[in-house]
Amino acid sequence: MPTDKTAGARSGGLLWRLVSVLTLILLSLAAYAAESSQVARQWLTKMGEASRALTYEGTFVYRQGTQLETMRIIHRMGADGERERLVSMNGVAREVLRDKTGVTCILPDNHSVVVDKSGRNGLLPGPFNDYPEGLDDYYTFSFAGDDRVADRPARIIEIKPRDEYRYGYRLWLDEKTKLLLKSELLDDGGKVLEQILFTSMNLPDAISDEMLEPAVSGEGFSWFTSDGSGTPVETEGVDWEVAWLPEGFTLTSQEADPLPKRLAPVQHMLFTDGLASVSLYIEGLAADKEQFEGFSQIGAMNAYGVVVDNYQVTVVGEVPKVTVDRVGAAVRRR
Repeated sequence: MPTDKTAGARSGGLLWRLVSVLTLILLSLAAYAAESSQVARQWLTKMGEASRALTYEGTFVYRQGTQLETMRIIHRMGADGERERLVSMNGVAREVLRDKTGVTCILPDNHSVVVDKSGRNGLLPGPFNDYPEGLDDYYTFSFAGDDRVADRPARIIEIKPRDEYRYGYRLWLDEKTKLLLKSELLDDGGKVLEQILFTSMNLPDAISDEMLEPAVSGEGFSWFTSDGSGTPVETEGVDWEVAWLPEGFTLTSQEADPLPKRLAPVQHMLFTDGLASVSLYIEGLAADKEQFEGFSQIGAMNAYGVVVDNYQVTVVGEVPKVTVDRVGAAVRRR
């Protein structure tokens, strides 16, 4: 018959074995999570490559807040480089075209055409055309199951922010091509703020030049052109700085935007962490110009306005309210 000392020793041994087993399980889960994160990042890299390298055309629904829009995208990679056309299928017949010379936005309701000669990004809404290194410091990445979108098998990837200054994402990627089939922009409570959902996705052998030509010529419209150089631009000799940005955000471009119906270009500064972005607009205030001060929101887009030394400062981005508020409050003249 075991003594109390023997029973205690056995109990202690079982406890240590249990701790060892639990430790191994936790280590295994951590290793699995790290591997899952690495594979998810690889998928995102392939998504960016596929969006540029493949020839495809599809129709998607874009929802932001209460606004709902159906759009068609046509993308071709050929001997003449990457060409893309985005067409609004409801409301005013707006079109956006992109090629190696830049991006052209045809806006019939304003009778204007805006040309950005840089053409840096693809035309799909959202920051899903590339996956830069270094995002792991600000987001976690993981697989969240399988689904079917536009009659195509898809894998779901979740991107969660590590702080309060960014939104999260849930992405559905085509299993075969890695093209984006669906995306959701999520607040910190998991509420969907913005959604892209493809209802059809096709990969034809060829896309004709005619399919990439605009239906609206823009003849007789006002044309506004940016040189797209991204070089620093001063507004009437005034230099500006932002004293606070979320960790990981850096200035990627600073230029004058030729916005329609403006008497003078507006200084535009773009800050990004590689996934989320914040735009800062600065323009001189005319005597009859209405000021914008405080907070405004449209769907996932938040804006904060403040007047600094008779300049209108506006911060806009698909980031939480706290981000635009703090960035706007940190804008000052040098």
